[in-house]
Amino acid sequence: MTAVAPAPRPPFLRGLPWSVVRLHRTALWLWIAFVAAGTGWLLRALWLSAGDERYDPACAPRCIDPEPFDAYIPLHLQGRVMAILPLAVAVFAGGALVGRELERGTAALAWVQSVTPTRWLAAKLAVPALLLTGGTTGLTLLFRWVWSTGHPEDRPGWYENDIFLSTGPVLVAHVLLGLALGALAGLLMRRTLSGLGLAFFGTLLVLITAGLYRSAMWPKVRTGLAHVGATDWSKDRVAKPADGVGFGDAEALVHPASHYWPLQLVETGIVLALAALACWAAFALLRRRTA
Repeated sequence: MTAVAPAPRPPFLRGLPWSVVRLHRTALWLWIAFVAAGTGWLLRALWLSAGDERYDPACAPRCIDPEPFDAYIPLHLQGRVMAILPLAVAVFAGGALVGRELERGTAALAWVQSVTPTRWLAAKLAVPALLLTGGTTGLTLLFRWVWSTGHPEDRPGWYENDIFLSTGPVLVAHVLLGLALGALAGLLMRRTLSGLGLAFFGTLLVLITAGLYRSAMWPKVRTGLAHVGATDWSKDRVAKPADGVGFGDAEALVHPASHYWPLQLVETGIVLALAALACWAAFALLRRRTA
């Protein structure tokens, strides 16, 4: 009987990392396909916006003048998909990555061999974290480049939730938080469906809370309402306490475009701190249950 040669492995993968990649190779291929599809979709958005700028009215009616909003429809769609990426990561981590292993007993089988529970969980988190960080960073950089090439008056505003998440490091932080919350939920429930459900709703709660309180993460600037530009984030308008004041004399509390990076960095720090806390809780729970 002819022996079957083992599958070749990359030289940088050994031991637990290789077992994690092999066990979840379907999820890995789906992630690679998602990154590739997102890259192609963003390049299509770039081509549409560039085509809009190349329009020459002299060739009408042979040329079709696309509306600026139509040129940014692919960008809006990609931003929406990228904004819900943390939810998909949380479902995967809570269901397939941890919950299913505990439900089927394969994790306990690994623990009685040469793998300690701490090393098992560390590999389960480290390998997906590296892959997710690299892919998400690449997509956000490409998304920001495509978004920045458009005219400021035509492109989506930086303060829109999907655009804000998809153009900076905050999306990477939310993805890592989804991974950590998913692992914690899987350890708490020890079941596939209940683990992914708890991870989904926990991550969704964080995303909704961040969107609601993002404006309060950095002090706003008080300025005249007549001077509020299209790139400002204005939600709170405060009229001056004077009789007969005109609309142009009213004041507004706004986040100017210069507040983009402070808001990004503050939210990224908060979310990464929550991710570290969730990881600590997951390891503490695992050590307690396997002591």
